[in-house]
Amino acid sequence: MKIVHAPTEIAGQMGIICKELRSRGHHAAGFNCFHTYLNYKGDIINTDAFEVMKELDFLVENTDIFHFHNANTFFQDFADLPLLKEFGKKMVMHHWGSDVRTEEAVNRLNPYPLPPTYYTDEEIHEQLTKLSQYIDTAIVQDYEAYPYVKDYYKNVYVLPLACNVEDFQVSYPSINNHNPLIIHAPTNREFKGSDHVESAINQLMGKANFKYQILEKMSHEKALATYMNADIIIDQLLCGTYGMFSVEAMAMGKPVVAFIRDDVRSEFPEDLPIVQATPGTIANVLHELVQNPKLRHDLGRAGRQYVENYHSAERVTNDLLQIYKEL
Repeated sequence: MKIVHAPTEIAGQMGIICKELRSRGHHAAGFNCFHTYLNYKGDIINTDAFEVMKELDFLVENTDIFHFHNANTFFQDFADLPLLKEFGKKMVMHHWGSDVRTEEAVNRLNPYPLPPTYYTDEEIHEQLTKLSQYIDTAIVQDYEAYPYVKDYYKNVYVLPLACNVEDFQVSYPSINNHNPLIIHAPTNREFKGSDHVESAINQLMGKANFKYQILEKMSHEKALATYMNADIIIDQLLCGTYGMFSVEAMAMGKPVVAFIRDDVRSEFPEDLPIVQATPGTIANVLHELVQNPKLRHDLGRAGRQYVENYHSAERVTNDLLQIYKEL
């Protein structure tokens, strides 16, 4: 198959998937027009919308499947969708959360408020309504995002985050380390609940031996190198699920702390090893982990196994190819 991913790279997923698709003999290209300090360097073409437009006729003529990401297509007003539909092109929209998470639904589903996304509730509704007129199939990463899109598309599939597990060197926390390093790396402090993390860290000062490091505005490549030294990783405390930061940390063999909503956790495999914490319990959870090096080590091993079992690029791409066959 000839497959195009565009136009927004989220958490390196476009590059990981395209690389794996090509390893299966498919022609896959990813075009990313969204650039941040994370500077993902995966197997994609970092470009801009103007340059992609120059090749649009070629892409329309030669592509079998258009796999769009983050409620974006080639044109801001989705003017390309009627054309692609007219040419009989198969399409899928991959939603990542912030593009579909309305304030109304968050208040209804989530125990904690989240900062506003880049769209209003009305804009999200209008976009999903228009997208689903031309695209029948949507993909989300888990059942936290699922409720936001389920009433719009004919088909909604849950596809786990993909990880090139073999790219991650394992560094399990030492059972002899009694001065562990805690790392928190928010891309958005308000969304990740960083104030609650830092409050918990302040509560622990003087009660236990540990080091704390917060990573911000750092390239993805440099951040990964820093994570290798961590003994405990704190992801996010408000959203109700885990993200790519957790997956990469588990791939390195690190114990991960995050808030997973009960209804969302029930849909994950039973052996999900992420340590549950809320803004109210995070201090106690960290205190237990800081004092128990063997628990940290065991959780690290369980995390690596979990990623190998459920998040490997090979397994995720197998599932994606099945979705493509259903289009």
